Amino acid sequence: MSIKLLKIALLLVFISCKNIYSQDQKFHTVEKGETLYSISKKYDISIEKIKELNNINNNAISIGQNILIENKSEIEEEKMITSRVEAFASSINEIGESDKYLALHKSADTGTIIFVKNQMNGNIVIVRVIGTLPNTGVNDKIDIRLSNIAFEKLNAKDEVIPVELTYVGKEIK
Repeated sequence: MSIKLLKIALLLVFISCKNIYSQDQKFHTVEKGETLYSISKKYDISIEKIKELNNINNNAISIGQNILIENKSEIEEEKMITSRVEAFASSINEIGESDKYLALHKSADTGTIIFVKNQMNGNIVIVRVIGTLPNTGVNDKIDIRLSNIAFEKLNAKDEVIPVELTYVGKEIK
């Protein structure tokens, strides 16, 4: 049951991720008084790039001419991968109690949803990364720190527990 729930939740997270790859193109219609320079400043793109995208050899443009500003099909798609790693988890030493399932992680981007499975008892909790885990002495052997409510949900018997982390993130090259 919990594996099926995990798969469904991962699928939802993956679907909700923003797809960077698109076939859309962005055009600008030249108006009276505009130059390649003024268009380049307006869209924060180099004159050379505008010339390259539109096969223009000189600086001559005409009123009403459609100029290709951005060809998104040329933008490289970021590779997203599902990571499953074994790690150690502990709780965040919070001053105030939070009712949210949050985490600090060593390398995952802020906003990443992570499935945390306690390897001792199989309990699973889903948390959102709110920041980077500081690289300090107390965090040397810890990969993720969870909010107190999330850590309690794992029914941990020790302060530091072995966990399996599953999340979708950018491929590290």
